[in-house]
Amino acid sequence: MEAQPKHYKTQIDRSKWRLVGIVHCAETMGQACRDVEYGMAQWFDCFQAVAAFPQMAVPSNNVKEMISFVNDQGFGAIGTSDMVNAQIDRLWKQSNGGFGAYLTLAHNWANFDATRKSYDLVARHVFPEWQGQAQSPLDASARARASRPELAAVHSAAVEAAAKRYADETAARAG
Repeated sequence: MEAQPKHYKTQIDRSKWRLVGIVHCAETMGQACRDVEYGMAQWFDCFQAVAAFPQMAVPSNNVKEMISFVNDQGFGAIGTSDMVNAQIDRLWKQSNGGFGAYLTLAHNWANFDATRKSYDLVARHVFPEWQGQAQSPLDASARARASRPELAAVHSAAVEAAAKRYADETAARAG
């Protein structure tokens, strides 16, 4: 990408690069595998027999081998949000300079509910990591965690003082 613009005396903008990956995300790897049993074999058959996409050649019609192929060959990520983040991180590092966006290919591997759940998990646990939205809450959590011992001590002292004051007032009224 970067050799041709130099030759033609133009520039490229990595922020406009779009990478498309195949992803199915679930709360566990086992759930993701069960989800894609719904339609993965048909999808692979289409790309192997109809679309003539030789890069998707898997020796058998076994969904487990297809899942391993996608994950192991780096075509995408089928598994947890951590696996999807790791896939994008691998691509980011491989790009040697970054890219503008990672898009997920709609593939109909899972039924509608599991697909919607996958999109939800990616939206909540993957994209915020790459769009910078996660850092501010993580930093706030770290600050709160660091200040908790001091604040907890102040809180405990205030509760003890209030309890003592109440006990003293109650004793004064009774006496």
